[in-house]
Amino acid sequence: MRFVYQTLGFLLIAVGLPLFWTPLPFGLVLIAIGAALILSNSDSARNHVRGWRGRHPRFNAFMVKAERVTPHPFDRILQRTEVD
Repeated sequence: MRFVYQTLGFLLIAVGLPLFWTPLPFGLVLIAIGAALILSNSDSARNHVRGWRGRHPRFNAFMVKAERVTPHPFDRILQRTEVD
């Protein structure tokens, strides 16, 4: 089942990228949902994001802010990528 969710996440991101530049932010929503599916189902993706957060303080600050405003089921996914 994890493979199905990861594949769906990559498809949502692929569809969301061209739609990101449209006047309505449908692409941003699709990218966020796809990223949430991938991060919640892939240990290597979480480790990759955790590494980015450790190397890039501005990215980490953005993620900390995103954790505060993200609804409950999704904030838990972001918290799993926190740097120790």
